[in-house]
Amino acid sequence: MKKHTSIHHERTLNTTIILIVLSSLMIGFSLYLTQHYFDLRFPTGLEGKSLCNVNQFFNCDKTTLSSASNIFNVPISIFGVLIGALTMLGLVLKNEHYERTIYFTLAVNFAGCVVLFLYSLFVLHGLCPFCTLYYITSGLIFFMFFKHSPNIKPAFTYLLAFSVVVLASSYLVKLNIEGKEHTQSAVATDIIKQYFGLPNLGAPKIESEFRIASASNAPIKMVIFSDFECPACKALSEQMPSIAARYAGKIDIQYFYYPLDNSCNPSMERPMHQYACKAAYAASCMPLANFDKTHEDIFKNQDKFESGYVDQYIKENKLETCVADPKTKEKVVALIKAADPFNIRSTPTFLINGVKIEGALPSDQLFAIMDEVIKRSGK
Repeated sequence: MKKHTSIHHERTLNTTIILIVLSSLMIGFSLYLTQHYFDLRFPTGLEGKSLCNVNQFFNCDKTTLSSASNIFNVPISIFGVLIGALTMLGLVLKNEHYERTIYFTLAVNFAGCVVLFLYSLFVLHGLCPFCTLYYITSGLIFFMFFKHSPNIKPAFTYLLAFSVVVLASSYLVKLNIEGKEHTQSAVATDIIKQYFGLPNLGAPKIESEFRIASASNAPIKMVIFSDFECPACKALSEQMPSIAARYAGKIDIQYFYYPLDNSCNPSMERPMHQYACKAAYAASCMPLANFDKTHEDIFKNQDKFESGYVDQYIKENKLETCVADPKTKEKVVALIKAADPFNIRSTPTFLINGVKIEGALPSDQLFAIMDEVIKRSGK
């Protein structure tokens, strides 16, 4: 009898240790995702962040920039932090009513994970690696409770307390986000200071014939190294119409292909974005005069690449012969190699009058830099 009790105690201790580890992982993954959300949506510098982007399918930016990443601008990863913390607290309290409520909460959380997983898979056509790790951890911890907790019926008092904690935390995060939005002017001032403190790397040795905007003697010369399969590049592309309109006659925007795909980019060791080179070939075969529209159309349909959009685009525009022509690849590769002196580590990377900026910036920060460039140019 004593031996049975000892084994039971040991199993309970092992289960508790596993639950503590899983709760810690939930908190850790959620904190990373929350930080990533703020880094991507409220950048404070001109250097790119280290993002969990493995390839076009396993990509954090795609999910972070989607509408499913937040509820009323509060990142949903915050709820993962709270659920992990509340679960860990329950392991310390060892209260039956609390445990039943946690069990119920973890069931709801896991159901949400399944919905988000399916949404990412079938709507966004990709998965966020850290989100996926959170989904797996949520599934494991729910299974542990399913196996060891006999009752999933929540206690009303604790459920109400959990709701208050979630709402209060969401409100505080919301205030923090509003504070970040209100301080964008101060951030813009700092961004301007950072910009003019960076070295002027000059222009690429060759010019790109692919232009989003053209102007002779333009005070703003923008050079973009971009990948049609890159979600952050898509975010930057969506800013182009407003930038071109705001600075009409004062900005020249050259587009340089930089697919993260080793089938055309010699600096890549693997095909991170397997459709990017073909998309670049297709774009280069379209009429130059309409490149701004070509650029916009391809990025707009980025989420359809996995379902054959690029091949369909080539077929619909009768580009098969041009895309297959070795000269087309040579043209794209020449633009890729033009990036060599600028040490391109990620996309998008762009130059504004020779100053390198990594990653997409909010429009107000770009406007602040460009307004100051025009002001200092006297034009």
